[in-house]
Amino acid sequence: MPRGQLSLTVVEAVVGVVLVMGVAAGFTVVSTGPSPSTPQLDTLADDAATALASEPTAGGRDSRLAALARSEGSFGATRRSARERLTDLLPADVLFRVRTPHGSVGYPQPPTATVGSTTVPTRYGPVTIRVWYG
Repeated sequence: MPRGQLSLTVVEAVVGVVLVMGVAAGFTVVSTGPSPSTPQLDTLADDAATALASEPTAGGRDSRLAALARSEGSFGATRRSARERLTDLLPADVLFRVRTPHGSVGYPQPPTATVGSTTVPTRYGPVTIRVWYG
């Protein structure tokens, strides 16, 4: 009983078509990864973190950044002054969100916004600052 064989040319053509279709599919799939960043927005986020980390709270015990992360009570007491300071510090067209272990301050981040961010470790936990154009 004779056996049939596929021509090597047919096998190469099938592999080529599969490869081309895979590459084309890769270009058409929408990425759902993290929002892109720009150096300017990253710099603004770093500057905001530096300002909060270098300025003491009204009580003078910790910096605003550390006070936001220390405890729920400290977060509640510092939230308003940190929000006002960032509003004054950042350009008028830049919005922000500060995330701490005890809550967040700022505006909800749009899912499609280009975002700059920085995370600062404190002795009470990490504080992440995200900024974007509004």
